[in-house]
Amino acid sequence: MIVQKYGGSSVETTEKIIQVSKKIIERKKSTKDIIVVVSAMGKSTNRLIELAKEITLNPLDRELDVLLSTGEQQSIALLSIALNNLGCKAVSLTGVQARINTVGNYTRASIVGIEDDLIKKYLKEGNVVVIAGFQGINENGDITTLGRGGSDTTAVALAAKFNCPCEIYTDVDGIYSIDPRVYENALKIPKIDYDIVLEMARLGAKVIDKRALALGKKFEVPIYIGNSFKDEIGTMIGSDKMEELKVLSLVVDDSQIEVKIKNIPNKIDKLSNVFKILGRYNLDIGMTENNSINEDLNITFTCSKEYMRLFSTIRKEIVTNVDRFIEVEVNDTTRISIVGSGRINQAKITSQIFDMIKETSIKYKKLCTSELSLSYFFEGGEIKDLINRIAQTFNL
Repeated sequence: MIVQKYGGSSVETTEKIIQVSKKIIERKKSTKDIIVVVSAMGKSTNRLIELAKEITLNPLDRELDVLLSTGEQQSIALLSIALNNLGCKAVSLTGVQARINTVGNYTRASIVGIEDDLIKKYLKEGNVVVIAGFQGINENGDITTLGRGGSDTTAVALAAKFNCPCEIYTDVDGIYSIDPRVYENALKIPKIDYDIVLEMARLGAKVIDKRALALGKKFEVPIYIGNSFKDEIGTMIGSDKMEELKVLSLVVDDSQIEVKIKNIPNKIDKLSNVFKILGRYNLDIGMTENNSINEDLNITFTCSKEYMRLFSTIRKEIVTNVDRFIEVEVNDTTRISIVGSGRINQAKITSQIFDMIKETSIKYKKLCTSELSLSYFFEGGEIKDLINRIAQTFNL
């Protein structure tokens, strides 16, 4: 048995959907039971969001989920139609029909369980079961969506439920040491450990959804990343705990903003109230740090640029409800991260990176570290030359 996932450009036209159908039919010759998870066609999710915002800039999240879920419904119906037309029995199921149960906020729900009776029934009848990714049903019977990358999470959750491997097909050939769009000579990585890919995803690599990886690691689901329409071998994600001391990847991320909340009175209730306000907006916060100056606290964190529009409102809430002297500052930032396996020598690597930085016009801001990575933050300047030098130095 196998769970396959096709998304984005793989299903953006009916011609590509027919190509995907032929690939599934070929796979069915060697694999009896196949579940296929599909995301929306091309950029249709973005178009649906734009439609809603032609009416209001703040649509109700519940209604937005009802709207966005229709994108995947188009894909599963068309793929099922194509499969049946080519002589392969297939049936499509929405997230609600497949009983993918969720909890949490609309637009960012989490999968808590899958009731598999209906899926098993259709598989037993010889069908390819085509399931809408990115969506489910909550305890109130409402349609919910899982947020960006949610179809990956759906696919891995189904693979975990059925105790089988998961194959994720997109327009990339696998996982590379550097995004090939950033560095054309990047090397493909044939096999990689869950933890390394999780770190890469956390730092901004657009390979696979972080929640999908976490589920894969938890339930030991082998995850294959490959190209929808090429025969070349992709990348297998699994357990690979050999402590090879090696820099494996360079991740470049300019999709973040840096948020500084300054002059917070150094009292635990004030700090708690600031984070309560941030929590209400469901921000995906990373790289949090704080320091005290003149007995006040400053907090700095990064989050996605998609939240930029919220900070005018957040600023007003914090000033009104916590302290009127608090300042909220938002700036663009670029992060370059070195990701390695084993106990890489972080001091030595940092010295090498700083030697490269000093020969550029880039304005260095700060360094953040974790067990597996070193992240350098910059403000302005051309980073292409720096990326090339790092790639050549560490054979990426």
